[in-house]
Amino acid sequence: MYAELIHRFIDAINDTDAARRRATIEEILTPDCTYTDPEIAVEGHDALDEAFAALQQRIPPGFRFSLTAPVDVHHHQARFFWRFGGPDASAPTGSDVAVFADGRIRHLYAFFDTAKT
Repeated sequence: MYAELIHRFIDAINDTDAARRRATIEEILTPDCTYTDPEIAVEGHDALDEAFAALQQRIPPGFRFSLTAPVDVHHHQARFFWRFGGPDASAPTGSDVAVFADGRIRHLYAFFDTAKT
């Protein structure tokens, strides 16, 4: 069940249809959800939807998030690894931790991988 919510979360980030994206957000995330990454911290459906819409406006056509490994789930939390970009193998990567409540995602914490120098 939780792994499916993560797959649907990735689909929501990638969805360019505003109404469908919003419906998915409301279905899979709690109303008091939070999302935090190195660049933003938002709370609630409205703020998360606005963040996804802003991302869609900034990215080149064809850029998408995709999972790079199976979702790792235990208790009421999950860890998942992703890449973001086009078919280029050098696309940015990262990982997220999700915490669940009431059968939905309540908190998401994203970490971006950085290039080693």
